[in-house]
Amino acid sequence: MRKRTLATAAVAACGLALGIAGPAGASTGGVLTVGSAGGTDVNVGDTLTGAISSNFVFTTSGGKITCTTGQFTATDSTNGPVGGTATESISQLHADAANCTTTISGTTKVVSVEINGAATGTVTDGASPTLHVTGLDEKVTLRSILGTNVVCDFGTTGSVTEIDGALSNTTNGATFTNQPVNKITGSSLCPANGTFSGGIGPIKDTTQASQNTFVN
Repeated sequence: MRKRTLATAAVAACGLALGIAGPAGASTGGVLTVGSAGGTDVNVGDTLTGAISSNFVFTTSGGKITCTTGQFTATDSTNGPVGGTATESISQLHADAANCTTTISGTTKVVSVEINGAATGTVTDGASPTLHVTGLDEKVTLRSILGTNVVCDFGTTGSVTEIDGALSNTTNGATFTNQPVNKITGSSLCPANGTFSGGIGPIKDTTQASQNTFVN
């Protein structure tokens, strides 16, 4: 099974699709293309963006955090031929706090949800293309019932080495379903672990006229 690397996301973190043909003479046959599967290659340095397409939901035994809007941004670092790899650096995995809610015990509202550092991922093709996201550290700031802020970092750590999202060239996105995540750091109000579900897409190459991107 061939593997292709994406820094998702994500989260994940990031399935891929595009809708128009690229400029005449542009390279084709890369792991990531725009316009169609097998279309014009995504170039090194291109910026890829996508919005939350289905609610981000972090579920724990102590309650859940739900966010309905947000943004994913990554930069393509390499784009090898089909059968090789494509790598991306994810610089933004953001949820709009105004459209987030929390039922986590001891908290009253979501202040911010932002990626801390960068994440990477590997796309595995085949009958069920999958985005494997590693190095994920999502910083969630919550308001406590005492009126103070509580910072909780969740992601891939300890027993959780990656989260996996199903990729689709039909929806041009990635969907994560009940993926386990652990607390990286935070106060006792921060749950020790939970599951993450959500979707991002369509992912667009804003450097190439905001065309959808495909994984080949």
